[in-house]
Amino acid sequence: MKTTFLVIILYLTTTVVAAQIDTLKIQKMMDDAYALEVSHPQKALQLYKKTHQLSVQSNFKNGAYKSLLYRGFIYNDIGKYDSAKYYFDKTIDYCKKSKNLIGEAKGYANLANTYQFKGEYPAAINNYIKSIKIFEKTKDSAIISQSYQNLSAVYTQFINRKLEFFYLKKAEQFMPKANKVQLALLYGDIGLGFIRYNDFAESFSYFKKAEAITVKENNNELWFYVYRNFGEYYRIKKEYKKAIPYYEKAFKLADFAVDIIRKNDLMYIVSGLYFKNDNYSKALELANQSLELSRKIGASEFEYKTLKRLSEIHNKLNQPQKAYDFLEKSYVLKDTFFSQNHLKETTLLQTKFETEKKDKSIAEQQIKLKQQELDLIKSQKEKQLYFIASLCLIIVSLGIWYFFRQRQKLKNQEIETLKQNQEIAKLEALIDGEEKERRRIAQELHDGLNGDLSAIKYRLSTLEESGLSAIDTENLNKVIDMIDESCAQVRSISHNLMPSSILEYGLIESIREYCIKIKSSDNFKIDFQIFGSYIALSKKNETVIYRIIQELVTNILKHSKATEAMIQFNYREDELFITVEDNGIGFDKNAVSKGIGHQNIQTRIDFLNANLDVNTSADGTSYTISIDLNKVK
Repeated sequence: MKTTFLVIILYLTTTVVAAQIDTLKIQKMMDDAYALEVSHPQKALQLYKKTHQLSVQSNFKNGAYKSLLYRGFIYNDIGKYDSAKYYFDKTIDYCKKSKNLIGEAKGYANLANTYQFKGEYPAAINNYIKSIKIFEKTKDSAIISQSYQNLSAVYTQFINRKLEFFYLKKAEQFMPKANKVQLALLYGDIGLGFIRYNDFAESFSYFKKAEAITVKENNNELWFYVYRNFGEYYRIKKEYKKAIPYYEKAFKLADFAVDIIRKNDLMYIVSGLYFKNDNYSKALELANQSLELSRKIGASEFEYKTLKRLSEIHNKLNQPQKAYDFLEKSYVLKDTFFSQNHLKETTLLQTKFETEKKDKSIAEQQIKLKQQELDLIKSQKEKQLYFIASLCLIIVSLGIWYFFRQRQKLKNQEIETLKQNQEIAKLEALIDGEEKERRRIAQELHDGLNGDLSAIKYRLSTLEESGLSAIDTENLNKVIDMIDESCAQVRSISHNLMPSSILEYGLIESIREYCIKIKSSDNFKIDFQIFGSYIALSKKNETVIYRIIQELVTNILKHSKATEAMIQFNYREDELFITVEDNGIGFDKNAVSKGIGHQNIQTRIDFLNANLDVNTSADGTSYTISIDLNKVK
């Protein structure tokens, strides 16, 4: 019996370890696929297909559903909405079978997005409502807020102000204040809601709130929406000259490579601005591009609006036949999706949703009462002996397995912590030894060699009074000048080996002083920039950072053939980002990584528990160091 029990435990342990290895492999493949989504979407799709197959084989349910969901994301981004719908449907089916509520809700929410992109608004509303009902069970306020925000956007299309603002206020109610990016997007949507009903004061107020968050976050996507929203603000106010610069800034930030919807929206709006400014040729060019793209991706709403725009443009160009043709096409398309039946259907869906919420509360009370009755009946039944024995055996087995697993986990953590402490101690001893040796050499240079040179200079100076010839006196003065230069070099080397300014003034002033010396001595342009509020560190850690900067700049001066460089410190709450860039010729990273200088840099990076990222090309090199200040204070 003991032997059998041990075999069971061994089997369970082996199975768990194998599953963990498979899971890590799949997660790595999914990370690789995510990195390819923008640049190589087809390769990303192939990787997600493979991760789905492996996830199903290894019963990794989280990986299986995400592989389906992410394929839908990619097809949405590239405008293939039918393919996106197919994978979101598969996501929903899989999550229903595996009882994954979060995955099922995300499937419905993204399916709703797809229908909204296609202009099929009743279907979009229906799926948003399904996702909200599931998300409400999870109590995830951030995702509930986003869902209400999306639902509000659909009602915008029907100019239903009551429901639009009802769901926007719901979104604001659920939005966590710590989620700054999403809060800024929500403020933008609320501002757009007010602007549609000519409440410009409220609209501007919400746009400024969004802008204030964006300034702090410095997020390009948020800046895109800030510029677009202010452009829309002035466009609705018919201040077209003020609107155009904002839309031009938004155009520059829009990621046209993947976001086709955003591109189409901007092309349509900007064509309208050119139309209002009587620039019909530019308006016609953008409208034709928007029409072609709308048809390509099946965006019916954009196609309808663009057909009407083209009719107006040709009318202004005195081309009545073309104007009539485009207008007729717009009416035909309008009948297919902007019918009164759609509006009725959305109202019915809203009523159904509110009714179901009330019914749900009543049903939950009834279920609770019924459950109490079942529990009472169940408590009166006698438990069979075999059932009790089996249950106890399972509990004991799981308890023992869990105990051993936790104990092994704690041991592994202790071993890992010990290794890390030993490694840190080694690095600290190495760096301390190096700094002591630097101080010793600096002291010897300053007190020994520098003193000897000064004594030699003094002796030579006395020879001037010995009646030397003019030529000998000239040569003697040259020798004295050379000794002065050598003294200056010795002082510079001594200072670089152990800069006293770190102890007196701190890291920032030491680096600023170092840059000034580089510029004055090497005829080399080097700038030092600081962003954020300075956070003081221990002198040891500041010295380590100084040495890293010093080594990088030395490498630039020796090997890069650069004419200028830049050092940048960026403090962000608990993180410090250091960037060192040059305009040199770059280098081979594989060859340089074996050098002593690079190894010294990496040793100090490891000591700080920091990360170093190097990007090099024929146009120059950029070093980026990220330091978690919580680990080095």
